[in-house]
Amino acid sequence: MPDVRFAYPVVLFGLLALPALLLWRRTRGRTPVRIVPHAAAWAGAGGMGGSLRIVALYAALALLIVALARPQRIGSDQKVEQQGYDLMLAIDLSTSMLSEDYQGPKGRINRLETIRPIIRQFIARRPNDRIGIAVFARRAITLAPLTTDHGWLARQVATLRTGLIEDGTAIGDGLGVALNNIARARGAATDSGSNYGGGAFIILLTDGSNNSGDLTPAEATALARFRRIPVYTVGTGRNGMVPFPVFAANGRRIGTSQQPSALDIDALKTIAAQTGGRFFMAGDTRALAAAFAAIDAARKARFSVRRSVRVDELFPWFALPAMLLLVVAAPGLGRPRQAVRA
Repeated sequence: MPDVRFAYPVVLFGLLALPALLLWRRTRGRTPVRIVPHAAAWAGAGGMGGSLRIVALYAALALLIVALARPQRIGSDQKVEQQGYDLMLAIDLSTSMLSEDYQGPKGRINRLETIRPIIRQFIARRPNDRIGIAVFARRAITLAPLTTDHGWLARQVATLRTGLIEDGTAIGDGLGVALNNIARARGAATDSGSNYGGGAFIILLTDGSNNSGDLTPAEATALARFRRIPVYTVGTGRNGMVPFPVFAANGRRIGTSQQPSALDIDALKTIAAQTGGRFFMAGDTRALAAAFAAIDAARKARFSVRRSVRVDELFPWFALPAMLLLVVAAPGLGRPRQAVRA
């Protein structure tokens, strides 16, 4: 139901209180005598015309007071709005992510620098989602809990680097931390999957095989399947010998060597297949971008109905009649009355 409100209630109160204050001051002690020029023009010959002008004047002032308070009618419409997902990114930060088997505009770049802008673009395309980031190497931690503050989230993506965690590849722990973040955000018990289905998913990005951590990939997969959370797995880089930077003790790069790269493709395929997700192999920059684009298309936001507020300004309905009443009440518009002599 529409609701009428005043945008400036203080103005309304102050202006209505002003006449009361003037009346109070007038009634204190003696009433001062004021000479009103051309009073006969207000009074009229028979007295009725002057009284009507006084009534019109006070009515105009009252309407102007209400108009200055800016009355508004608050209504509501039904509009369709997108409702987003809860999405966790589980990102591998093991040392192997420094392998330079991707080609950038200015030459070879490592895997981490390749995924960073693609992840930022992916986040920017999903403004209605709550997105969080879990990172893992020898162990897994939460870099960013689920949030709709995507500006802050983009700044966290900029901090991604190897060395934040001891070296290793704990795929199971990374997936487990991502699952627990969704559970905490939704306030659901870890042993209940009834509130999860259809509203959350995980993207697991790694370039290796599980070699550390407390939770095995099979155990994490079973937990995701029980909670009905699809896991989209993305394998980065390529298997075989890949170029790897060599650094001096002071951190300065001194060259490049060839290092073996071993991605457990079968494990990633199994995780995706058993949870209802998909597996993507991203051996080059275009394939990595295509993988995130496919995930974005597959998990578009659902739709729900919300109420939106509509505000109608009502002050013209008070201001215009007030102007007309002031014209009627203004002295001297008609034929001048004879002046009253003292």
